[in-house]
Amino acid sequence: MSASSMKSPMSAPVMQFSELLADLAVKDIKVWVEGDRLRCNAPAGALTAELRDQLQGRRGEIIAFLNMATAAATQSPAIVPLQSRGTRTPIYAVPGHVGAPSSFLDLSKNLGGDQPFYALQPPGFDGQSEPMDRVEDIAEYFARQIVEYQPTGPYIIAGYCSGASTAFELAQILRQRKSEVSCVALFGPLHPTTYGEWPRRLYFLARGKAESFLHETAKLPTFSARLRYFGSRLREHFRALVPLVGSKEPVATDPVLASRALLKSTAIAAFQRYAPTPYSGRVCIFLPNKAWLRSGAAPHRWLPVVPHAEFYFGPDDCNEATMLMEPDAPAIADLYRQATQKQND
Repeated sequence: MSASSMKSPMSAPVMQFSELLADLAVKDIKVWVEGDRLRCNAPAGALTAELRDQLQGRRGEIIAFLNMATAAATQSPAIVPLQSRGTRTPIYAVPGHVGAPSSFLDLSKNLGGDQPFYALQPPGFDGQSEPMDRVEDIAEYFARQIVEYQPTGPYIIAGYCSGASTAFELAQILRQRKSEVSCVALFGPLHPTTYGEWPRRLYFLARGKAESFLHETAKLPTFSARLRYFGSRLREHFRALVPLVGSKEPVATDPVLASRALLKSTAIAAFQRYAPTPYSGRVCIFLPNKAWLRSGAAPHRWLPVVPHAEFYFGPDDCNEATMLMEPDAPAIADLYRQATQKQND
Protein backbone atom coordinates (compact mmCIF):
# COMPACT_ATOMS: atom_id res chain seq x y z
CA MET A 1 0.00 0.00 0.00
CA SER A 2 1.42 3.38 -0.97
CA ALA A 3 0.60 6.65 0.72
CA SER A 4 -1.39 7.69 -2.33
CA SER A 5 -3.68 4.67 -1.99
CA MET A 6 -4.68 5.41 1.60
CA LYS A 7 -8.14 6.86 2.19
CA SER A 8 -8.64 10.34 3.54
CA PRO A 9 -8.48 10.63 7.30
CA MET A 10 -11.74 10.08 9.16
CA SER A 11 -12.73 11.42 12.53
CA ALA A 12 -11.06 9.09 15.04
CA PRO A 13 -9.22 9.45 18.34
CA VAL A 14 -5.58 10.41 17.75
CA MET A 15 -3.15 7.86 19.18
CA GLN A 16 0.10 8.81 20.80
CA PHE A 17 2.92 8.09 18.33
CA SER A 18 4.41 5.44 20.63
CA GLU A 19 0.97 3.77 20.93
CA LEU A 20 0.64 3.71 17.15
CA LEU A 21 4.03 2.03 16.73
CA ALA A 22 3.21 -0.50 19.45
CA ASP A 23 -0.15 -1.29 17.82
CA LEU A 24 1.51 -1.86 14.45
CA ALA A 25 4.06 -4.20 16.02
CA VAL A 26 1.43 -6.23 17.91
CA LYS A 27 -0.59 -6.70 14.74
CA ASP A 28 2.53 -7.56 12.70
CA ILE A 29 1.95 -4.63 10.35
CA LYS A 30 5.16 -3.70 8.52
CA VAL A 31 5.76 -0.14 7.33
CA TRP A 32 8.78 1.13 5.39
CA VAL A 33 9.89 4.03 3.18
CA GLU A 34 10.55 3.95 -0.56
CA GLY A 35 11.76 7.34 -1.73
CA ASP A 36 9.13 9.74 -0.38
CA ARG A 37 6.38 7.10 -0.19
CA LEU A 38 5.19 5.18 2.85
CA ARG A 39 4.63 1.50 2.18
CA CYS A 40 2.66 -0.97 4.29
CA ASN A 41 2.20 -4.74 4.46
CA ALA A 42 -0.39 -6.18 6.85
CA PRO A 43 -1.96 -9.59 7.59
CA ALA A 44 -5.54 -10.00 6.42
CA GLY A 45 -7.94 -8.00 8.59
CA ALA A 46 -5.19 -6.35 10.65
CA LEU A 47 -5.31 -2.95 8.94
CA THR A 48 -8.52 -1.46 10.30
CA ALA A 49 -10.04 1.72 8.95
CA GLU A 50 -8.87 3.56 12.07
CA LEU A 51 -5.26 2.40 11.65
CA ARG A 52 -5.35 3.26 7.97
CA ASP A 53 -6.45 6.77 8.87
CA GLN A 54 -3.73 7.08 11.51
CA LEU A 55 -1.08 6.05 8.97
CA GLN A 56 -2.36 8.52 6.40
CA GLY A 57 -2.67 11.38 8.85
CA ARG A 58 0.78 10.84 10.34
CA ARG A 59 2.58 9.91 7.14
CA GLY A 60 5.25 12.62 7.44
CA GLU A 61 5.95 11.83 11.10
CA ILE A 62 6.29 8.12 10.37
CA ILE A 63 8.58 8.66 7.39
CA ALA A 64 10.83 10.96 9.46
CA PHE A 65 10.99 8.40 12.28
CA LEU A 66 11.82 5.52 9.93
CA ASN A 67 14.52 7.54 8.16
CA MET A 68 16.08 8.48 11.50
CA ALA A 69 16.01 4.84 12.66
CA THR A 70 17.66 3.73 9.42
CA ALA A 71 20.39 6.36 9.79
CA ALA A 72 21.04 5.30 13.40
CA ALA A 73 21.24 1.63 12.41
CA THR A 74 23.77 2.34 9.67
CA GLN A 75 25.80 4.91 11.63
CA SER A 76 29.49 4.11 11.73
CA PRO A 77 30.28 3.25 15.38
CA ALA A 78 33.37 5.45 15.41
CA ILE A 79 31.64 8.57 14.10
CA VAL A 80 29.99 10.81 16.73
CA PRO A 81 28.36 13.85 15.06
CA LEU A 82 28.78 16.93 17.23
CA GLN A 83 27.70 19.21 14.38
CA SER A 84 26.46 17.58 11.18
CA ARG A 85 25.26 20.71 9.38
CA GLY A 86 27.31 23.21 7.42
CA THR A 87 29.14 23.62 4.13
CA ARG A 88 32.74 23.85 5.34
CA THR A 89 35.23 20.98 5.11
CA PRO A 90 34.24 18.45 7.81
CA ILE A 91 36.52 17.93 10.81
CA TYR A 92 37.13 14.40 12.10
CA ALA A 93 38.75 14.64 15.53
CA VAL A 94 40.59 12.07 17.68
CA PRO A 95 40.30 12.61 21.46
CA GLY A 96 43.10 12.01 23.97
CA HIS A 97 43.92 8.75 25.73
CA VAL A 98 40.63 8.80 27.68
CA GLY A 99 38.84 8.46 24.33
CA ALA A 100 35.90 10.74 25.20
CA PRO A 101 34.24 12.30 22.11
CA SER A 102 32.66 14.90 24.44
CA SER A 103 36.08 16.54 24.90
CA PHE A 104 35.41 18.40 21.62
CA LEU A 105 31.91 19.67 22.47
CA ASP A 106 32.90 23.21 23.48
CA LEU A 107 35.29 23.63 20.55
CA SER A 108 32.66 22.40 18.09
CA LYS A 109 30.09 24.80 19.52
CA ASN A 110 32.47 27.76 19.22
CA LEU A 111 33.35 26.94 15.61
CA GLY A 112 29.75 27.72 14.68
CA GLY A 113 26.80 26.13 12.92
CA ASP A 114 28.47 26.05 9.50
CA GLN A 115 31.34 23.77 10.56
CA PRO A 116 30.61 20.02 10.41
CA PHE A 117 32.44 18.38 13.29
CA TYR A 118 32.68 14.66 14.01
CA ALA A 119 34.44 13.20 17.04
CA LEU A 120 36.02 9.76 16.62
CA GLN A 121 35.23 7.19 19.30
CA PRO A 122 37.93 4.51 19.69
CA PRO A 123 37.20 0.79 20.10
CA GLY A 124 36.78 -0.02 23.77
CA PHE A 125 35.09 3.24 24.77
CA ASP A 126 31.64 1.63 24.53
CA GLY A 127 32.60 -1.09 26.99
CA GLN A 128 31.58 -3.74 24.45
CA SER A 129 34.53 -3.90 22.06
CA GLU A 130 38.19 -4.49 22.89
CA PRO A 131 40.63 -1.56 22.78
CA MET A 132 43.42 -1.65 20.19
CA ASP A 133 47.04 -1.52 21.29
CA ARG A 134 48.65 -0.01 18.17
CA VAL A 135 48.19 3.54 16.90
CA GLU A 136 48.38 2.21 13.34
CA ASP A 137 45.45 -0.16 13.96
CA ILE A 138 43.32 2.53 15.60
CA ALA A 139 44.03 4.89 12.69
CA GLU A 140 43.16 2.17 10.17
CA TYR A 141 39.86 1.56 11.99
CA PHE A 142 39.04 5.28 11.88
CA ALA A 143 40.02 5.53 8.20
CA ARG A 144 37.58 2.77 7.22
CA GLN A 145 34.79 4.37 9.23
CA ILE A 146 35.37 7.83 7.78
CA VAL A 147 35.45 6.65 4.16
CA GLU A 148 32.31 4.60 4.74
CA TYR A 149 30.58 7.64 6.24
CA GLN A 150 31.98 10.16 3.72
CA PRO A 151 33.38 8.34 0.67
CA THR A 152 35.26 11.33 -0.77
CA GLY A 153 37.23 14.20 0.73
CA PRO A 154 38.31 16.74 1.45
CA TYR A 155 38.69 16.00 5.15
CA ILE A 156 40.27 17.88 8.03
CA ILE A 157 41.81 15.48 10.54
CA ALA A 158 42.27 16.74 14.11
CA GLY A 159 43.74 15.30 17.29
CA TYR A 160 44.05 16.39 20.88
CA CYS A 161 46.87 15.61 23.35
CA SER A 162 48.00 11.99 22.87
CA GLY A 163 45.27 11.59 20.22
CA ALA A 164 47.40 13.79 17.96
CA SER A 165 49.54 10.75 17.07
CA THR A 166 46.49 8.75 15.96
CA ALA A 167 45.24 11.75 13.96
CA PHE A 168 48.65 12.10 12.33
CA GLU A 169 48.71 8.42 11.33
CA LEU A 170 45.08 8.62 10.17
CA ALA A 171 45.97 11.47 7.80
CA GLN A 172 48.90 9.41 6.48
CA ILE A 173 46.59 6.48 5.69
CA LEU A 174 43.96 8.62 3.96
CA ARG A 175 46.55 10.39 1.81
CA GLN A 176 48.21 7.11 0.88
CA ARG A 177 44.81 6.02 -0.44
CA LYS A 178 44.50 9.17 -2.53
CA SER A 179 41.93 10.86 -0.29
CA GLU A 180 42.23 14.62 0.05
CA VAL A 181 43.23 15.77 3.53
CA SER A 182 43.26 19.54 3.42
CA CYS A 183 44.76 19.99 6.89
CA VAL A 184 45.89 18.12 9.99
CA ALA A 185 45.04 20.15 13.12
CA LEU A 186 46.88 19.06 16.28
CA PHE A 187 45.68 20.62 19.55
CA GLY A 188 48.19 20.55 22.40
CA PRO A 189 49.90 17.54 20.81
CA LEU A 190 52.17 15.32 22.86
CA HIS A 191 55.06 13.72 21.06
CA PRO A 192 55.38 9.96 21.77
CA THR A 193 58.94 10.38 23.07
CA THR A 194 57.75 12.59 25.95
CA TYR A 195 56.25 9.64 27.79
CA GLY A 196 59.73 8.21 28.24
CA GLU A 197 60.73 11.44 29.99
CA TRP A 198 57.83 11.93 32.34
CA PRO A 199 59.82 13.67 35.14
CA ARG A 200 60.87 16.41 32.72
CA ARG A 201 57.33 16.72 31.37
CA LEU A 202 55.89 16.82 34.89
CA TYR A 203 58.33 19.55 35.86
CA PHE A 204 57.34 21.80 32.96
CA LEU A 205 53.64 21.15 33.47
CA ALA A 206 53.88 21.94 37.16
CA ARG A 207 55.98 25.06 36.53
CA GLY A 208 53.51 26.41 34.02
CA LYS A 209 50.57 25.70 36.27
CA ALA A 210 52.35 27.22 39.26
CA GLU A 211 52.88 30.46 37.32
CA SER A 212 49.18 30.52 36.52
CA PHE A 213 48.28 29.88 40.17
CA LEU A 214 50.56 32.68 41.35
CA HIS A 215 48.80 35.08 39.01
CA GLU A 216 45.43 33.97 40.40
CA THR A 217 46.50 34.16 44.06
CA ALA A 218 47.78 37.72 43.63
CA LYS A 219 44.13 38.82 43.80
CA LEU A 220 43.63 37.30 47.29
CA PRO A 221 43.87 39.69 50.28
CA THR A 222 46.27 37.86 52.66
CA PHE A 223 49.40 35.74 52.40
CA SER A 224 47.81 32.81 54.29
CA ALA A 225 44.80 32.81 51.94
CA ARG A 226 47.15 32.80 48.96
CA LEU A 227 49.17 29.92 50.42
CA ARG A 228 46.06 27.81 51.10
CA TYR A 229 44.66 28.46 47.64
CA PHE A 230 47.98 27.72 45.95
CA GLY A 231 48.42 24.45 47.83
CA SER A 232 44.90 23.19 47.15
CA ARG A 233 45.06 23.99 43.43
CA LEU A 234 48.52 22.41 43.07
CA ARG A 235 47.33 19.20 44.76
CA GLU A 236 44.33 19.06 42.40
CA HIS A 237 46.55 19.50 39.38
CA PHE A 238 49.01 16.79 40.47
CA ARG A 239 46.12 14.35 40.96
CA ALA A 240 44.95 15.12 37.43
CA LEU A 241 48.44 14.45 36.10
CA VAL A 242 48.82 10.98 37.63
CA PRO A 243 47.44 9.11 34.55
CA LEU A 244 49.70 11.13 32.27
CA VAL A 245 52.91 9.93 33.87
CA GLY A 246 52.12 6.23 33.66
CA SER A 247 51.18 5.59 37.28
CA LYS A 248 49.27 2.42 38.00
CA GLU A 249 45.53 3.08 38.22
CA PRO A 250 43.41 1.72 41.09
CA VAL A 251 41.40 -1.36 40.32
CA ALA A 252 37.91 -0.31 39.21
CA THR A 253 35.04 -2.51 40.39
CA ASP A 254 32.38 -0.83 38.24
CA PRO A 255 32.36 -2.48 34.76
CA VAL A 256 32.21 0.86 32.95
CA LEU A 257 35.08 2.31 34.99
CA ALA A 258 37.07 -0.89 34.50
CA SER A 259 36.63 -0.77 30.70
CA ARG A 260 37.60 2.92 30.61
CA ALA A 261 40.70 2.19 32.71
CA LEU A 262 41.67 -0.59 30.31
CA LEU A 263 41.13 1.71 27.32
CA LYS A 264 43.28 4.43 28.92
CA SER A 265 46.19 2.14 29.75
CA THR A 266 46.05 0.46 26.33
CA ALA A 267 45.93 3.82 24.55
CA ILE A 268 48.93 5.13 26.49
CA ALA A 269 50.93 1.98 25.68
CA ALA A 270 50.03 2.31 21.99
CA PHE A 271 51.03 5.98 22.03
CA GLN A 272 54.41 5.23 23.62
CA ARG A 273 55.27 2.72 20.88
CA TYR A 274 54.29 4.96 17.96
CA ALA A 275 57.00 6.42 15.71
CA PRO A 276 55.75 9.20 13.37
CA THR A 277 57.02 9.21 9.79
CA PRO A 278 57.45 12.21 7.44
CA TYR A 279 54.25 13.85 6.25
CA SER A 280 54.10 16.30 3.34
CA GLY A 281 50.60 17.70 3.81
CA ARG A 282 49.57 20.80 5.73
CA VAL A 283 49.87 20.54 9.52
CA CYS A 284 48.71 23.19 11.99
CA ILE A 285 49.80 22.85 15.62
CA PHE A 286 47.69 24.73 18.15
CA LEU A 287 49.45 25.21 21.49
CA PRO A 288 47.77 26.55 24.63
CA ASN A 289 50.34 29.38 24.86
CA LYS A 290 53.79 30.36 23.59
CA ALA A 291 55.52 28.98 26.69
CA TRP A 292 54.59 25.49 25.52
CA LEU A 293 57.26 25.72 22.85
CA ARG A 294 59.75 25.21 25.68
CA SER A 295 57.65 22.78 27.72
CA GLY A 296 58.06 19.10 28.49
CA ALA A 297 55.40 18.40 25.85
CA ALA A 298 58.23 18.97 23.34
CA PRO A 299 56.15 20.18 20.37
CA HIS A 300 59.40 20.90 18.49
CA ARG A 301 59.93 17.15 18.18
CA TRP A 302 57.25 17.05 15.49
CA LEU A 303 59.42 19.20 13.22
CA PRO A 304 61.65 16.41 11.83
CA VAL A 305 58.57 14.77 10.27
CA VAL A 306 56.64 18.00 9.55
CA PRO A 307 59.25 20.77 9.08
CA HIS A 308 56.61 22.95 7.42
CA ALA A 309 54.23 22.82 10.42
CA GLU A 310 52.45 26.08 11.31
CA PHE A 311 52.24 27.03 14.99
CA TYR A 312 49.36 28.95 16.57
CA PHE A 313 49.30 30.06 20.21
CA GLY A 314 46.49 30.56 22.69
CA PRO A 315 46.44 33.22 25.43
CA ASP A 316 49.14 33.24 28.11
CA ASP A 317 46.83 31.91 30.85
CA CYS A 318 45.54 29.00 28.74
CA ASN A 319 46.73 25.47 29.62
CA GLU A 320 46.62 22.14 27.81
CA ALA A 321 44.15 20.41 30.12
CA THR A 322 41.40 22.96 29.46
CA MET A 323 42.30 24.46 26.09
CA LEU A 324 39.30 22.91 24.32
CA MET A 325 36.88 23.75 27.13
CA GLU A 326 35.16 26.94 28.24
CA PRO A 327 36.42 29.58 28.85
CA ASP A 328 39.42 28.83 26.59
CA ALA A 329 37.53 27.20 23.70
CA PRO A 330 36.53 30.51 22.01
CA ALA A 331 40.18 31.60 21.76
CA ILE A 332 41.24 28.24 20.31
CA ALA A 333 38.31 28.34 17.87
CA ASP A 334 39.49 31.78 16.73
CA LEU A 335 42.98 30.37 16.12
CA TYR A 336 41.50 27.58 14.03
CA ARG A 337 39.53 30.09 11.97
CA GLN A 338 42.71 32.11 11.41
CA ALA A 339 44.45 28.99 10.12
CA THR A 340 41.65 28.05 7.73
CA GLN A 341 41.34 31.62 6.54
CA LYS A 342 45.08 31.62 5.77
CA GLN A 343 44.58 28.46 3.73
CA ASN A 344 41.76 30.07 1.75
CA ASP A 345 43.69 33.30 1.04
